[in-house]
Amino acid sequence: MENYTEYQYLYPPRPETKIAKPMLGFYQKNGYVAQKKKNGTCTVIFARGDEVIFKTRHNEDHKLWTPQKDHIKFFQGSEEWNVYCAELLHSKVTGGPKNQLFIFDQLVAHGTSLVGVSFKDRIIAMMKEFSKNMVAEVDQYRIDERISLAKTFTSGFTGLFDNLGKEDEGLVLKDPKALLKPCLKPNANKAWQVKCRIANANYSF
Repeated sequence: MENYTEYQYLYPPRPETKIAKPMLGFYQKNGYVAQKKKNGTCTVIFARGDEVIFKTRHNEDHKLWTPQKDHIKFFQGSEEWNVYCAELLHSKVTGGPKNQLFIFDQLVAHGTSLVGVSFKDRIIAMMKEFSKNMVAEVDQYRIDERISLAKTFTSGFTGLFDNLGKEDEGLVLKDPKALLKPCLKPNANKAWQVKCRIANANYSF
């Protein structure tokens, strides 16, 4: 693994392949895991010391959101870079959550690139990192008032899909054994994940 010593934009892993609901059982039987996909704005968080940078998946600054002081404070402190992938719930769902970050992956941990590390091991590491502040909720672990870590499910995919909430777009199914590839282009990590979403002409994830 390589060191990540200075800010460089990294593209978040995103699925491109779409599957229909009847295929959920196939992926479950083949060892995939599931996370809910929130109806928000994909956000990459780069943090070291007092510096915290929030970017969209297009390597742009947010236009409809300003990070709050508690968001910034939460990610400050590490002497080395950490890079997280999250969904920002703020402006897309009428009457929905505001200023909420839903973390679903990590690309750099304490100055070390996680390229070559499996999705399962990245999730385990985040669970350990945030364990002191973690409170279990239905589909996430609350780690701060406005920040949560996505729950990763190994079974019950069809039931999860049938009970999606108003701020949920669908499910993302991921191969837990898949190794992270260099995040230097948008589709670099599309091969090990698929999406199953509620039918809606406005969804583009």
